[in-house]
Amino acid sequence: MDSVEQPLVHVDRRGLAVDEAVAFYEHVYASQDIHIGEAATEGFSWRYRSIGDGDVTVGTSSVAARRWGTIDPGDDYVLAWASAPGIRLDTGSSDPVDMLPGVPVMYPAGRDFTFSAAPTVQHVIRFDRTFLESVAAARQGDLPAPLQFARHPDPGSLQQLRTVIAAAAGALLDPTTDHDRRSACNTTVAEAVAATFDARPIPPAGLLSDGPATMRIAQEWMVANARRPITITDVSVAAGVAVRSLQASFRRHTGASPMHFLRQVRLHRVRAELSAADPDTATVAQIALGWGVGHLGRFSGTYAATFGEPPSVTLRRRRSA
Repeated sequence: MDSVEQPLVHVDRRGLAVDEAVAFYEHVYASQDIHIGEAATEGFSWRYRSIGDGDVTVGTSSVAARRWGTIDPGDDYVLAWASAPGIRLDTGSSDPVDMLPGVPVMYPAGRDFTFSAAPTVQHVIRFDRTFLESVAAARQGDLPAPLQFARHPDPGSLQQLRTVIAAAAGALLDPTTDHDRRSACNTTVAEAVAATFDARPIPPAGLLSDGPATMRIAQEWMVANARRPITITDVSVAAGVAVRSLQASFRRHTGASPMHFLRQVRLHRVRAELSAADPDTATVAQIALGWGVGHLGRFSGTYAATFGEPPSVTLRRRRSA
């Protein structure tokens, strides 16, 4: 089965008008609070270029004036670095981040933040939330979840990250790069970012939901025993509650059944193992069956619908990379 190709989006916008720049960047940053300062005179110009698929987008932004305002990263994780000093992130916090030339930093994730910037060029790599969380989960052997990042990564790791980005940049910036090659580069860069910034789930991790203690016990027990053959009776005994009460609790707090939760756990565990496996020795069937998947055809369809590609493509990606 072929992978599900996501459309490539290529943007190249430029202009000489301040109002046009403000409107464009408010759209890009999902903001209504972008300002450009007095340096915007007759010599003012701006340019924004980006290219990417649904997983990773690389871009460059240049504004010949001081600017400030609010950025909403939305559902993306954003890595950025500047060509010169003068950009400060999270200016409204007690611990703002000053971007040093050529040193990548992660934007604050999951919330709005304020910034100020001198006239300079900024480079960004935007990661789709689901994509980077899946890559980080594969690295940690955990379930995908919202991520937190180290504020001050090791300088050696940052240098290695720059090397990885430089090696992948040609393919990522080339609109003619084929889908498999682009996907492999996306994964390689995402793995390097997750490693450099020690990306870890924000507690509570994984798919665990708020709710009664018995439901939480049931979820944790299923996560710990996902490889075993499990029935709803097994889960209810482990949680110390009647089957009917457990099912009602899951329906009320998650909108699904306990066994649906178990299937989701196994689905993400399979993806994590496929991402780390050697495609020359491992098979999709072997890994899926090892996680208690009973119907491979149905599993493949659910996997593709969830992750945007069949499991065989996830397994092959390591060879491509």
